[in-house]
Amino acid sequence: MTPMQKEMRIAANGAELRVLIDGAEGKPWLTCLHSLATRAELWDDQMEELTTDFRVLRIDARGHGMSDPKGEPYSFDQLAQDVVAVWDHLGIERSAVLGLSMGGMTAFGLALDHPARVTRIVAADCRSDAPEFFRNMWADRQRILAEKGMDAIADITIPTWLTEETRSTRPQDVERVRRMILGTSREGYLGATKALQSLDYKNRLSGIRCPVGLVVGAADGPHPAEMRAMAELIPGARLAEVPAAAHLANVENPAAFNKEVRSFLSE
Repeated sequence: MTPMQKEMRIAANGAELRVLIDGAEGKPWLTCLHSLATRAELWDDQMEELTTDFRVLRIDARGHGMSDPKGEPYSFDQLAQDVVAVWDHLGIERSAVLGLSMGGMTAFGLALDHPARVTRIVAADCRSDAPEFFRNMWADRQRILAEKGMDAIADITIPTWLTEETRSTRPQDVERVRRMILGTSREGYLGATKALQSLDYKNRLSGIRCPVGLVVGAADGPHPAEMRAMAELIPGARLAEVPAAAHLANVENPAAFNKEVRSFLSE
């Protein structure tokens, strides 16, 4: 930990969650929410930039990192309530929210269902509904988890999260991502994938009233097109693509990702 960082465990919404707090007191809050099968450290490459303007709260989602692996299934209502419970414990009345993938989906839930608590959101590399192909993909992953464990999940996931260029030239980033995946509990992965199968925010996106920034890796499969469609649904939403990046855009191209996020958050 750095001298400015605090680490603690907070009993929240029926689970015990591990949180990290970075940055000086007195600055506005920014809450960072990670993807499926990662943890708070997913945001390490953003901390230097973000703590310039914010006090940053990072939360290990239930069943991820060092948070309790509460029994499945999870829901996005529950994941959003976990965040609100942490805010309540820490006395945080309002916060901006930055989320990637599952974290971005949770940010939509916070903006829609807890609007008085959210100043603005940045949702990265995510979608907002669960069509049949998406539900089936997670059913396949659940079967693989049951038969072969988290090592097999890591082998399938990494090629979709990182570009071929990164996988072939940056073994340290590949290993960093693999460690986060393998550090996710089976219960956490199963619970979160069941939440993903019930994702249902798309028809409500027009009701978001806070400022919204959308950020996506240009090489992130179907997500650039999906996020362009979401930008059309959200009033005043701003969309930015991060070059040379797939699903973990903040890991693959942190300089470009940080520039877009900080520009939006500082408006």
